Amino acid sequence: MRGPLRAALAVLAIGALVAGIALAPAARSQPNLILVTVDTLRADHLGFAGYPRDTSPNLDALAREGTWFPACFSQSATTGAAHASLFTSLPPKDTGVTANSQHFPTDVASIMSALHGAGYATAGFVSSVVVGRKSKLQDHFDHFDDELTTKEQNRQERYERPADQTVAAALEWIAAAPKDRPFFVWIHLIDPHGPYAAPVDPDRYVGDAYYGSIESSIPLSDADWQPGTIPHYQALGGSTDPRYYVARYDAEIRFMDAALGTLVKTLAADGLATDTLLAITADHGETLAEPGHRHYFSHGVITYDETVRIPLVIREPRGERRLDAIERTRPLSSLDLAPTLLALLRVPIPPAFQGRNLLRTPLDPAAAIVSLGGYGTDKLEQQIGTQFSVRRGPLRFIVNSKDGSEELYDVASDPGETRNLIASPPAELAALRAPIDATLGKSRMGAPEQPLSDQQKAALKALGYVE
Repeated sequence: MRGPLRAALAVLAIGALVAGIALAPAARSQPNLILVTVDTLRADHLGFAGYPRDTSPNLDALAREGTWFPACFSQSATTGAAHASLFTSLPPKDTGVTANSQHFPTDVASIMSALHGAGYATAGFVSSVVVGRKSKLQDHFDHFDDELTTKEQNRQERYERPADQTVAAALEWIAAAPKDRPFFVWIHLIDPHGPYAAPVDPDRYVGDAYYGSIESSIPLSDADWQPGTIPHYQALGGSTDPRYYVARYDAEIRFMDAALGTLVKTLAADGLATDTLLAITADHGETLAEPGHRHYFSHGVITYDETVRIPLVIREPRGERRLDAIERTRPLSSLDLAPTLLALLRVPIPPAFQGRNLLRTPLDPAAAIVSLGGYGTDKLEQQIGTQFSVRRGPLRFIVNSKDGSEELYDVASDPGETRNLIASPPAELAALRAPIDATLGKSRMGAPEQPLSDQQKAALKALGYVE
């Protein structure tokens, strides 16, 4: 019997080995996914978008290697709401996250749940309290790291984490990740968010060739939401020169971009770049010194193009270029990102997703895309005042909550949105109003506030989102 038994065991061993060989590639046939969201990153301050300063050499290289979309719009000008919509492919009225003090929903499908169901190991690395544990996002990842290490310059009670440290933490996890399954890593970088104090070379653009020669001044404020002033949390050395703040904002982008370069180079050195789908976007942008836009160096309640048009760069794995077939100049929503990334990974898209899979659904040049400031509380809607807007073709239509006033701009001929055309609106104004009415009719004030700890209240007060 020893001979037959030995032969049987050999057959079993060979079978197991063959099965192992067959299963291992199947388990790793799925590419990895890394999604980077950069807080407060304007789409028009990047080199590949035509900006003259060298703010983004590494992101520029990714844009050349992959596909970038010049007309991508966020659902919200607030961090919490924007991320909730990005992850769930649902608008704020359906996620219930309309302001930064609300929790990420636990009972809706998300890109995290879809990838987890497909066998992915999931990890999140964040740099701000808004998307830290108070948001409940940690419940949606196998591993979650929100170790905030640095005090903000003007708000010592607020902690954050510089881009190089967040990227280092993510790379450490990736190096130790299971090799028999793909991974999804979300990296959130806070750096372009004010105050603009890059840890490295913060004044690199101050006084440069693009600094401008016209002297100007914006008064400093002792508050964070006073129109026509530089917010208190943004004040740097008592300067009232808007050119100085713009230069410092650009230096923050450059610092973030260096960390992004470290990420890309390390993936390549470790042999992971080819099998990794890499996407870089933002939650929202930032007003700088645009004339007439009420709040300088700010976001959250303003929905002009500079705050809701966001960058989107996607580099596909294994040399694929499926996104090249898309007419990328047409407008798309941040709701479209999650279903498109899942499609690129060949992972089933949850039926509840409202965004489009761009590989199958052509972009509509006349699509109406709604973007909202933070809303759902009297403070946001009446004391501060927030904006609800829709972009359709070249037109942006805005409703201001505080007084009900309306604004209309032709962004094609007036990219700075300086000429309000509402006094002589086009015939399609009703079509511009309709998406806002439909969005706000269901839950204008209906998003319940979640109880916060004293520590969370202090952190959010430092951000200017609660009193």
